[in-house]
Amino acid sequence: MEKRGWKITAIIFIVLFILSLLLFRYIVNLGNQMIEDENVCRVNVCGSDERYTAYDFDVYENICYCYAGDEIAHQEIITGKVVLE
Repeated sequence: MEKRGWKITAIIFIVLFILSLLLFRYIVNLGNQMIEDENVCRVNVCGSDERYTAYDFDVYENICYCYAGDEIAHQEIITGKVVLE
């Protein structure tokens, strides 16, 4: 019985290691997608017009807000790689 105990422990640790790697990869991909969407907001949506002084990307709603001064001058919904107006 004692000889099988380490095998079960090893299998459990291997499964936990694989699950942690999958979770880490998912989090990295999610972060990269958020950075890419923010760059689309900054460059493609708000960067095309010089009157916009700032931008904000809402990651929960996927909405890009372009500001002229303190007011929202333009907003667009960003879904993946396609920009909708």
